[in-house]
Amino acid sequence: MVANFSIDIKFNPSYFKKLGLDKKHGFDDALDAAVDHAIHDAENICRREAPIDTGNLRRSIHKRKPGKAQGELTARGAPYWVYLQYGTSKMDANPFVTRTARRVKPKVQEYVLEELRHAVILD
Repeated sequence: MVANFSIDIKFNPSYFKKLGLDKKHGFDDALDAAVDHAIHDAENICRREAPIDTGNLRRSIHKRKPGKAQGELTARGAPYWVYLQYGTSKMDANPFVTRTARRVKPKVQEYVLEELRHAVILD
């Protein structure tokens, strides 16, 4: 059984093309700041969305930065998260990870555009 979950935020070259940018323009710092903002939001949202019986699951949720413009949200030490997320034959699902991802996804593009404007890369 998997003992942790993760929500990864990464960018691929097609996203740069959609924005009409060339990766050589030096906007990695802006993207990194946007990912920081998004993963921070994801951590807070996931902690609020997680069921709170003992509080162990909420305390186990943490953000991590494995690299530039990358972020992960993990829960370690609470292997039962999967039963809460997907349910069992005797317990309905409480998809707190799915709700978190759905709430953070639209914010990522907003944060990227905000940071690119702040860095004066976009008008």
